[in-house]
Amino acid sequence: MEEVKRSLIYAKEKGIKTVLIGGGEPTLHPNIIEIAQMCKNMGFFTVITTNYTKSKIIKILDGICDTINISLYPENQEIIPSQNDFKSNLYLKVLLYKGRFETREVFDAFIDKYEKIIPHMGFCCMRGHTKWCEEHKEIDWLDSLPIEKVVMTDRGNPCWIYRGYPIDRKDLSIFKKGHMMIDVRGLLYDENGKWVLDYSN
Repeated sequence: MEEVKRSLIYAKEKGIKTVLIGGGEPTLHPNIIEIAQMCKNMGFFTVITTNYTKSKIIKILDGICDTINISLYPENQEIIPSQNDFKSNLYLKVLLYKGRFETREVFDAFIDKYEKIIPHMGFCCMRGHTKWCEEHKEIDWLDSLPIEKVVMTDRGNPCWIYRGYPIDRKDLSIFKKGHMMIDVRGLLYDENGKWVLDYSN
């Protein structure tokens, strides 16, 4: 905990405003609640990314963390909580890959279902940094979506806005470094909890 405190003091001195607590799965850490509380007490905009398998711990973190990013997997999609039950902003992060949604209609049905539960969602494509990613990164129907807007992320990825939701096109990145993480780093919310779509600011 002393190491965490030193790191946060250093970050504060350097003008860092947002702390993302990630992993692995950060709720497995025995001091995760104390770490998040320390971030919050020091005035950081505090974000945690979780697979929501430790729902009781996440509920304790509600209100401590400003944003709770939930990575959606087939294994946890039936236990996703409702924004109505949380003070913290919930953000559903969904990895797009070949076979995840067979057609645009299936994708639209997914959005229709989950936007009633968590109105803040984001989607992310993969770069081909492993054999599996290379084989699954192309999605047949994706390029035919009627896109409302395109913005650039701070990582050099075009981000498509479809039905008001961002699709981070890491597969079209101008950077070639292998990376598949669904990574919003709290950028979709400002310090007042307002949802921000435009990454360019």
